[in-house]
Amino acid sequence: MGVRPLRDVAFVGVSDVDIRQVSLLTVEPSAPSTRRTTSKGIAPGDIVEVDKRGRRFHALVLEMEQLESNRFELKVRPLDSRISYRTASVREVIEVWRRAGR
Repeated sequence: MGVRPLRDVAFVGVSDVDIRQVSLLTVEPSAPSTRRTTSKGIAPGDIVEVDKRGRRFHALVLEMEQLESNRFELKVRPLDSRISYRTASVREVIEVWRRAGR
């Protein structure tokens, strides 16, 4: 077979494209909370948002265990079946939703 002929292709340079992102929200963005989550605010039955190695997911807290280093480890069940993490430290907890009735 022969060589394919070159086609005239118009390439758009990066400088020609407007890459600014337009916000659709009218609310001013707020700064992230600087309040740290402590083990006192988490209990079995709570739903937590966990950031584990950059991957965020929601999970149900099954139990809390204090390690020999005095840090707390949470045994969790992720709400998304694609997540395989089953433990998280209190430092990895981003947000807590408490179980009703406490």
